[in-house]
Amino acid sequence: MAPETLGFLLAVAAAAATLLGWALVAAKRSWTPRHVGIALLVAALAMVAVSIVELLPPGLRDPDLRMATVLLFAAGALLVPALNRLLTRLAPGLTALHNASLLVMVSIALHNVPEGSVTFAATLVSLELGVVTAIAIALHNIPEGMAVATSVIAAGGSRRRALAATGVATGGEVLGAVLVLALDATLSPDGAVGLLALVAGIMVSLSLTQLVPAGIALMRPGQHLGLAEGEPAAVPDR
Repeated sequence: MAPETLGFLLAVAAAAATLLGWALVAAKRSWTPRHVGIALLVAALAMVAVSIVELLPPGLRDPDLRMATVLLFAAGALLVPALNRLLTRLAPGLTALHNASLLVMVSIALHNVPEGSVTFAATLVSLELGVVTAIAIALHNIPEGMAVATSVIAAGGSRRRALAATGVATGGEVLGAVLVLALDATLSPDGAVGLLALVAGIMVSLSLTQLVPAGIALMRPGQHLGLAEGEPAAVPDR
């Protein structure tokens, strides 16, 4: 099998781990408000951790890119309230949690684009490096899939809607591999670092301003998502 084909297949396999995150969330048949609140806090923690540990360091380590990384991170953070206002105007019927779930899906899909190309490129260097890279990316894709699925279910969505949203996020990584495979081109290294910094700002701001407050509110007595206090609700499949 050609190295290019192997690289693409490994990138797809790593991306598919995002769907495993959805499966872990969907496996829980009933959710109380407290369960949803805890899940949102875990999702926020996962997104902040990915941003700090993975997305920001490449730019901060490079003196030539450090200032641009900080500015793009700040731009991403400011983009969240702007996008929230835009979504409210375009679809005034959406709740804050609906807006948050859309932004979670988009931000993870965007940051997955460079990851797909990284797995592909690593495989072209050596099969061993490609496998190791794919495993590493797959492992952190699981909590990302959980973050997307949790935000959809918290907004009242079904398992099927959560799967569709997770599929969009997964598609970003596949797209990165397709760009390299079909066009023999991908983001420049500096461009990829800039994109990751922008997405990090979006994810951190979204977590701290949307997911954490919603999670804390749902864990307080008397808070609910259309349920009697403490009453579990089965998440619909459709």
